[in-house]
Amino acid sequence: MTELKIQHILTLTYLLSQGAKHNFVTITTNSLGKNIKKSQQAASKHLLELENNQFIERIINGRNISVKITSKGFSEMVKLSAALQKSLDSSPSHVELKGTLVSGMGEGAYYMSLKGYT
Repeated sequence: MTELKIQHILTLTYLLSQGAKHNFVTITTNSLGKNIKKSQQAASKHLLELENNQFIERIINGRNISVKITSKGFSEMVKLSAALQKSLDSSPSHVELKGTLVSGMGEGAYYMSLKGYT
């Protein structure tokens, strides 16, 4: 099973935002590179790797490329979304620190004298 690489997530996210889930969208590697903040060459490489791993389908017509995300590519993005959502939902609502202050500059002396801080 091929796993989705980190560098491809931005490319797939951009393609999804352009409507490539259901339809072929026409892009250039130059515009893709600008949108994902990578070089044109990196964008071209991302598309080739995504196609080779069957995450996208693409049709090349001169400088324009028509791209559509495959069901495999979309499924991987859904898995990523679910993992991120689970991580965000499981974050603790508060953090409790326990310890002993062994040194400092003295700025907290007033607060340390109040009830609840010791």
